[in-house]
Amino acid sequence: MKVRLLTLLAGFVGSAASAAPIVNIAQGRLEGTTTRGVSAFKAIPYAAPPVADLRWRAPRPPRTWPGVRATTAFGPVCPQAPVGWAGHDLDRTSEDCLTLNVWTPRMATGARLPVLVWFHGGGYTAGAGSQRTYEGSTLAGQGAVIVTINYRLGVFGYLAHPALSKESPYATSGNYGLLDQIAALRWVRANIAKFGGDPANVTVSGQSAGGGSAMLVTVSPLARGLFRKAIFESGAALGIPGAGSDVGLASAEQAGVAFAQRLHAGTIAQLRAMPAAALIATVAPRIATAPIRDGKIVPLDITAAYRSRRDAGVPVLLGWNSNEAARFRNGGTLAGYLTDTRQTYPVIAPELLRLYPANSDATAPRAARNLMSDISFGWRSWSIAEARAIGGTAPVFLYQFDNPPPRADGSRSDGAVHSDELDYVWGNHDPARRWTAADTALAGVMQRYWVTFMRNGDPNGPGLPRWAPYAGERTALWFRPAGLKNARPLRAATLRALDQVLHNEDNPRR
Repeated sequence: MKVRLLTLLAGFVGSAASAAPIVNIAQGRLEGTTTRGVSAFKAIPYAAPPVADLRWRAPRPPRTWPGVRATTAFGPVCPQAPVGWAGHDLDRTSEDCLTLNVWTPRMATGARLPVLVWFHGGGYTAGAGSQRTYEGSTLAGQGAVIVTINYRLGVFGYLAHPALSKESPYATSGNYGLLDQIAALRWVRANIAKFGGDPANVTVSGQSAGGGSAMLVTVSPLARGLFRKAIFESGAALGIPGAGSDVGLASAEQAGVAFAQRLHAGTIAQLRAMPAAALIATVAPRIATAPIRDGKIVPLDITAAYRSRRDAGVPVLLGWNSNEAARFRNGGTLAGYLTDTRQTYPVIAPELLRLYPANSDATAPRAARNLMSDISFGWRSWSIAEARAIGGTAPVFLYQFDNPPPRADGSRSDGAVHSDELDYVWGNHDPARRWTAADTALAGVMQRYWVTFMRNGDPNGPGLPRWAPYAGERTALWFRPAGLKNARPLRAATLRALDQVLHNEDNPRR
């Protein structure tokens, strides 16, 4: 009897081991894990490691491997300075970081599930696809394949230099992080069917810098045909036109030369030989650590592309939060507000101070927050929605998120700050937060909207309140503690006035 029991147990263990999901792709075989009906495959290389001579080059195809590759743990994150908000082990950094993670509820080839490819936020200098917030099981469980990626950050992802432009097949430099994202989309197109996904039904998406990246992908000729829909949450990229700071290739190359001089590097070979830590420790200007308008990968400004119908022309779901800037600033004096505005926006500061007036230390903090919220996040999304409302080729659905999540003590902030919507969209809120039944219900509604949009290009579905395509007045859907409502976008009149300040000659409303 004892021998018989051991034999049965051995057979059970063998069956459990063999139940681990296996996928065979062009690079080799992958072994993942399955939990509560969702299979996960982590740290899959989608490009060759961008190390040594491949540092600051367009991503190369991934290498193959023999046997079965275990994909049960996240890989290293791309090099970055330590931050406290990311929720993952930032000590595990490596330039060999171009990997992606896949969650799928159905492995069968031919399942043809909608696919979400997610670009993380972090100001183009921090973050990773492995952050706890982006664990994809909840969204995947609603019938979608979820992909999160790492992409090169900071000077590794966006440094431009004349010598780098000279050696590039695009005759440009910088935007390596964006090229990584496009390479990941190509990998998805080639491989996602093996995970049950539909390569012809991909949604490109992200939040903050990731939302800005997704915006840039939709205006890049290099990404055409790799996706069918887009979601931008509080997207931020390229700054704003007319603000007095150029984000073109020539300015970025000059910044790259100055950065190399600061490191006493006379050649690109010397820069490539330097340790990653030395590059991170050297302060670089913003234009050397974020996407630029290079004329090739990013041919023109995002808003200009949408207004001139030079974007990808896909359905878009986008929006921003009601008090974005409170994540970054809550105090300050009148003198500080005036000085910061004049220094940051030297060309348009007088107009901005008229649109966002303050006359005392008491009124300055809110003026500063509203200015930052609108100019860094609200205007870009509003301008894209307006461009589509005027006569775009595909619908756009605009949201406003105004449901600040509860803190550990149950209190809530005044309005939803930057990133507050993520816990609701992904369903991975911090257990220390005292979520109510209403919070849980709102999260479920948002997830259904998002997944329905991924599937159909329209968020509307059975049992969901009607979300009308944006058409100007009262057609933004607000997510609020008291429930959903249709209303004008936040500070819509101010955004329209701000748009005029930015002097976009291609604005059809002018």
